Order: sequence, then C-alpha cells, then structure tokens
Amino acid sequence: MHSKVLTVVLVVVLLAGGWLAARMFSNRDEYGHLEVRTFQLEYMEPNSAVLVIDPYVFGGRGGAISFEEQTRTITVRETPETLSRIEEVLARFDMPEPSVKLHFRLVEANGGTPSDDPQLAEIKEALPEDVFRFRNYRLAGEAVMTGIEHSGVAQNVSTDYQRYVIEANIGEVKAIDGGGTVKLSVQLMSDQYGMIFATAVNARIGQLLVLGSAQPESDRSAVILAVKAELVRP
Repeated sequence: MHSKVLTVVLVVVLLAGGWLAARMFSNRDEYGHLEVRTFQLEYMEPNSAVLVIDPYVFGGRGGAISFEEQTRTITVRETPETLSRIEEVLARFDMPEPSVKLHFRLVEANGGTPSDDPQLAEIKEALPEDVFRFRNYRLAGEAVMTGIEHSGVAQNVSTDYQRYVIEANIGEVKAIDGGGTVKLSVQLMSDQYGMIFATAVNARIGQLLVLGSAQPESDRSAVILAVKAELVRP
C-alpha cells in the first residue's frame, strides 16, 4: 500500500516537474536567452541613461536595469538582440553637450553710405515688409560668440561713432537630427544710451532671426540686431 502511494506521488512530482520545465523552456523560446551586460558611460548621468533605455527592458520576461553613480556604469539584463539595440541607443545619446555659436549682425539704418552686402538682403528677407522702411542700410558690425547651455556670453561691437555691447544668455538647448532650438535672452546696450533693447526668443538652429530695432535718437541711425545660432559638437 505504501509503495503504491509512493509511486503515485513520484508520478505527480515528475509530471509537475515536466510541466514546469516545459514552461521554462517555452518562456525561453518565446523571449530568447537573457544575458547581462555592463555599459560604461562617458558623458550621460546614469539616472538619465536609465530613462533613455527603460522602454527597451521588459521586467515581465526577466529584464532588469541597475546603475552605479561612482563608476558611471549601467548594467542591463536582457536578450542579446535587445542589448545590441541598447548599445546603439546609448552610443547616440552618450555624447558631450554641443556648444552654441551665435553670429550677431548689427545693422545701421539711415546712416552712412548704403551697402549692397548680401548679408543685408538675408536680413531683409527675415523681416516683415513694414519693418525695413528706412532709406539706407549698412552692416555696422558683427560679433561671434560661443557658449554652452545655461551660460552667458558678451562682446563689444564698435561702429564709426558708437560702442555697443551685446549680451546673451543661452538657455535650454534642444538638439535633434539636422537642427534644433535654443532659448536666448539678448540685450543690446551702448556706452552713450545704456540699454537699447532686450528680448527673449526661442531661436531655431540655422535660421536668421531679427531680434529687434531701436532708434535712440531721432536724428541718428536706427540699429537693428540679428542673430543666427548653430550647434558645434566637439
């Protein structure tokens, strides 16, 4: 009697074990073999990297992510195919932040000899028709400044009779393939008139943007300030 009971128990255990093994092999066939790989980060913060690759890791099939702040590493458990994809994603995002180069152009209107500089034609195209209402335009000066996200830059621009100061604060930079945007706060000042104008804009990378114009004195030239932003990657 005891031997029969023992036989039945053994059969049940073997059947249960076979069912469990079948489930395990079935899951492995469904999801693939899982591996563990550690990625070394150069520029990204580990917690930021986790947010980027989290959509590729599935906890329901045993996928997992861990990271170490001190060593700047991130460890992932996933299928080999997914790990290769994660490696590609991290290579695209783990890059130094681009610098922003700002090319300012200062134009004098109704002052001096008119110029046929092609850069003036570009500025005219960027303005509404009713803004460029002066007789003569002259490119009075240029300034090129480079900074990084959340930094400030400044440069003097001297014309025939006035010294201007252009100050710019570079805010959030959004870089995408082929372009992006940068938030700018810009002030135009001069030794004689102090603050001429200030503005804040969200500039598209590569697009010429006229920031504003002012005429501090009615009998002198009006000044127009334009800027073009570009991204410079290391």
